[in-house]
Amino acid sequence: MSPRQQADPEDYGNAWAAIIQLVRDGHSWSGSERNSLFLNRGGGEFAEASAVAGLDSKGDGRALAIVDWDHDGDLDLWYRDRTAPRLRLMRNNHVTEKPARDFMALKLEGTHCNRDAIGAVVEVTTEGSSARLVKSVRAGDLFLSQSSRWLHFGLQGAGPIRSVEVLWPGGTRETFAGVAAGGRFYLVQGTGRAQKASLASRSIAEPPSAGPGVTVSKKARVTLPARIPLPPLAFRNAAGQGQMIRASGKPQLVLLWSTSCDHCRRELSHLVGAATRLRKTDLQISALSVDGNAAVSDAYNFIDGVRWPFAWGLVEKESLDHLDAFQRALFDITVPLAVPLAFLCDPSGNVLTIYRGEFEADTLLADLDLLSGADVETLHHFAPPFAGRWFTRPVDSAFALEFMGREFETRLPEASLFYLSAAMEKSSGNRRAALAHELAGKHHQFAMSYKKARNPSRAAEHFEKSLAALPTAATFLNYGTMDASYGRLREAQDLLEKALELDPTLEPAQQALALVKKLRAEGR
Repeated sequence: MSPRQQADPEDYGNAWAAIIQLVRDGHSWSGSERNSLFLNRGGGEFAEASAVAGLDSKGDGRALAIVDWDHDGDLDLWYRDRTAPRLRLMRNNHVTEKPARDFMALKLEGTHCNRDAIGAVVEVTTEGSSARLVKSVRAGDLFLSQSSRWLHFGLQGAGPIRSVEVLWPGGTRETFAGVAAGGRFYLVQGTGRAQKASLASRSIAEPPSAGPGVTVSKKARVTLPARIPLPPLAFRNAAGQGQMIRASGKPQLVLLWSTSCDHCRRELSHLVGAATRLRKTDLQISALSVDGNAAVSDAYNFIDGVRWPFAWGLVEKESLDHLDAFQRALFDITVPLAVPLAFLCDPSGNVLTIYRGEFEADTLLADLDLLSGADVETLHHFAPPFAGRWFTRPVDSAFALEFMGREFETRLPEASLFYLSAAMEKSSGNRRAALAHELAGKHHQFAMSYKKARNPSRAAEHFEKSLAALPTAATFLNYGTMDASYGRLREAQDLLEKALELDPTLEPAQQALALVKKLRAEGR
């Protein structure tokens, strides 16, 4: 490998993107290592106790915080994994009957140093041991973690407290009286005497155990926090005609199904039963089979069997790829494209809610009523699956659309232009100008590719979009010469004249225009 290749920032960035995608696809960042716990046996020896302690989960651990969460005198663990459940509380129930005086906890408050006493060191000596117990107050420990500021000392068999000495930030030392085993105490700098803290025990409900009657559901209802349009979807309707699903000025429900899916049959049958209520709304419903054109007869039999009263068809493979990329861009973990899958869209084509698995008509109608006219604050509020308050502002629509475009770029570069164009429309100033320049260039590249492949209709589509984003003499020239090659001389002349208006010195345009005028004069 050459030095240039080793230092190529684009290669470096692509490598990182590939690694991140592997992680998003479910591969382990850490090589599928299980979480581990080691028991200090003393004398420099440790025993692997992960399994017996119940802490050997295969979760790709990221962060760990240590705290006496239930105030029972022993330390519990909060830890965060990359995979779900991403946040866990592991209660320390290793010893169910603990002596009341086998621990002590201290919380420091600075008056002449920083208030949180970050950097202070506490040294505890006891009557029953010659060893010193030493702990320090830290601002952050372990990766992305902050444990409790309470300093917890285990005292089993150590006897009464002899002394507690604090080395405060700045170098002053202070000895505190009034500290005893079995309690929690505040140590305020300069007072010399501990204050007893009274912390009530926390009652933590036990989670239900998985057993008879407890089922794990793969169904999900996801409300998007920003207005992101569904990509245009191509399909063949019941008559075999090619059509597109795009913004129509009315809310839409796009439902994907398969003849081999029992859940799909139940879902479509449920919507048939609610047809009267659904028809009272402006909601347009389209059920699209993912089975492909090879299963047309099976699809007809399926639709006839459930007596489906709404529009239906067979979605094109390219559109399924677009929906797959849409989900990949939205979620941190790659979500497989599985049916039944439905998208509820507002009149402008923006996805309001995604339904994975079966869903109720009542839920659909409630979402339609609540979210169709919702502003960004409302969408932001309903996006999380639980109650709470945001500490961040709603996602900027231009940012969200550009983000989608960038996510599409690596897999479906042509489809990415749909989102980049929408982002440009929502942007202003320098950002809008930059996106317009980028879009014009990319549409021009696709136009030239289709021109070379002798697909003039697709080429013309991209030429038009390039000119709409940013008119350039080169685009007019290439568009004009393509029209001339297919005998559209009047259209070619108009385009070439516009090229020369932008750049009168463009010699290829001058030559092409002269030839077109000559051919038109000859009546060709």
